[in-house]
Amino acid sequence: MGNAGSVAVPRARTVALDRPASRYWLWAIAVAAIAFIVRLVPVLRGGGLFGIGNYDDGVYYAAATGLIHGLLPYQDFLLLHPPGMPLLLAPFALLAQVIGDSYGFAVARLAWMVLGAVNAVLIWRILRPVGMVAAVFGGLVYAVFHPAVYADKSTLLECPATTALLIAILLLQPLVHDSSLPRGRTLAAGALLGLTITIKVWGVVTVLIVLAWLLLLRRYSAALRVVIGAAVAATVICLPFFAAAPTAMWNQIVRDQLFRRAGRGRTILDRLDVMTGLGIVGRSSTALTVAAVTALLCCAALAWTCREARLPVLLMLGQSTFLLATPTWFPHFAGFIAGPVALTVGAAIGRLIVLVRARPAQIAVSLLLAGAILVYASGWKDIKYNRPFPDHFRAFTANAPGCVTSDDAAALVATDSLSRNLSRGCRFVADLGGNSHDMAAAAGLKVSRNRNQAFQQFALDYLRSGSVTILIRYRGGHGFNAKTTAVLDQWPMLARSGGYQVRQPVVRGRSGGTR
Repeated sequence: MGNAGSVAVPRARTVALDRPASRYWLWAIAVAAIAFIVRLVPVLRGGGLFGIGNYDDGVYYAAATGLIHGLLPYQDFLLLHPPGMPLLLAPFALLAQVIGDSYGFAVARLAWMVLGAVNAVLIWRILRPVGMVAAVFGGLVYAVFHPAVYADKSTLLECPATTALLIAILLLQPLVHDSSLPRGRTLAAGALLGLTITIKVWGVVTVLIVLAWLLLLRRYSAALRVVIGAAVAATVICLPFFAAAPTAMWNQIVRDQLFRRAGRGRTILDRLDVMTGLGIVGRSSTALTVAAVTALLCCAALAWTCREARLPVLLMLGQSTFLLATPTWFPHFAGFIAGPVALTVGAAIGRLIVLVRARPAQIAVSLLLAGAILVYASGWKDIKYNRPFPDHFRAFTANAPGCVTSDDAAALVATDSLSRNLSRGCRFVADLGGNSHDMAAAAGLKVSRNRNQAFQQFALDYLRSGSVTILIRYRGGHGFNAKTTAVLDQWPMLARSGGYQVRQPVVRGRSGGTR
């Protein structure tokens, strides 16, 4: 029975009011589906969910597997990033104890693709106050933006960091119009921003930009609570590991990263090429890159006229500047800016449609922009991700009486050897190549991996500790120098597939294998 004075809303009218909301969410579901498919298909077309990725994804999964077996990063094995990623991957490493390392890793990769689809929906939701056109286009831009797809296709750092950032933006969004928010909401946003720091230290840049935005809005109390939330989250996650090995953790996360040599993308143009996604899909050209950067700057200027989009604009410009200045560079780094770019472009398109007042012109502009996004997305039609792992290699590792070693942890995962090694008490190395950075920094030498003699000896000693070793990454001058490669070539060959090899390590002073 209703209260006095209340007005009953007829059921038919309630249903009618719900229909537009339902249609809006259909757009969100469509955006999520497109995002997931765009991430999954190139992987299935390439090496599949069980294939070899870009090295770093295997490192993080291996670190999580070591963690659930009681080993602590920094204290027991090298990890060049904060502990957030192994903690996020720990549930999949636990699942792998039931279904096998390779299947646990495959499930983790699928989960990251789902997370990429969630990111696209979060962008749609953040841009809803700007307008449905902005929300749909923003979600679609993230769904097909090449740096986002590249980062979301496997267990890389950028994907969950983007998720945490987008949720934080969503929580803080009302501050655009309101002078304050509930204390718990701003603390939660700060905690999420702190989580980005525990995934990759670059999250500090993100936190500083968000704080600058809050100060520009004169939301001083909110800024303070964000700082508190970020500090508490980062401390809770990192302090146990720091307490166990303070010097090693500092050296590996900070010193080694600052000291390491630059990777690919040494010029600003090279980096802009990847940051726009053109270099990732093989459409590199100076003219196209300049045009893409110009378009993004125009989007930033247009989006700035919308108050809800000013934080994404600041994030895009600030994070992009950081990427151009950082001494090291690899293609997946561009995923750092994927969320802010999609938000900025979506807001700019929404604003443009509003400025074009005539309905036929709005439709024409929308179709033109949708066509442009489709042309951009078409770069994925020939892209393949991951390299197939030879099935017959598993027979040699499954029957190995002792430990299995490899120059890429992903090979141990693919052969279901990683957890078995740990249960047998084998020597554990999650990031073989990363040890070269640590050794060079400790010695105060900026030398390449090939010229790092300490690393060459370390790698040989580790590989030699197995009864079987799988070589897929560093041979022939790509990390192992000529002398190290010559030693490896003397070990008996058990199997070969292209550049991949299974060998039987030889103990020093013996001419035969270890077994």
